[in-house]
Amino acid sequence: MIGEIALLIKGLDTACNLVRAGLDRKKNIESMSSEISSFFASKEAVEAKIVEVKKNQGGYVGSALEEAIQIEQQDQKIKDMMKEIGREYSRQGKSPQWQRVQKNAKKIQLDRDFRAASANRRKIIDDRKKEEFYLIVKLTVGLVMLMLGLTSLFLLISFE
Repeated sequence: MIGEIALLIKGLDTACNLVRAGLDRKKNIESMSSEISSFFASKEAVEAKIVEVKKNQGGYVGSALEEAIQIEQQDQKIKDMMKEIGREYSRQGKSPQWQRVQKNAKKIQLDRDFRAASANRRKIIDDRKKEEFYLIVKLTVGLVMLMLGLTSLFLLISFE
């Protein structure tokens, strides 16, 4: 788990450095699409790992303070890079395009969240149906066993 986190952080660092280098050279934002895409992919992976760690599903072995510092540093690095990309869009006179990108990103995220919640609801409903089915099977088997027991008891009493 620690190796996975270290690789994700290293990937984010590399992606940030590539984007920063392109911005420092004043490259056109469209020509940096692969670097920016790499940054967003790394950002997504690190954010997902942070969510996983915050849910206590695994993570760091060090102290809680170390974990909190590491999470805060990665969050800050992502926020700083997002500001830099936004400033570069603005510098190149593409502020409306950046605003549309951010607006569309929010819509996409809301749609993803909705689909995830719907899938989770469906899973809960399916799990309940399975539980109900197994309860019915158990009750039916119990009823059959009770009937067999009563029948055999009745037969024992009637033959004596």
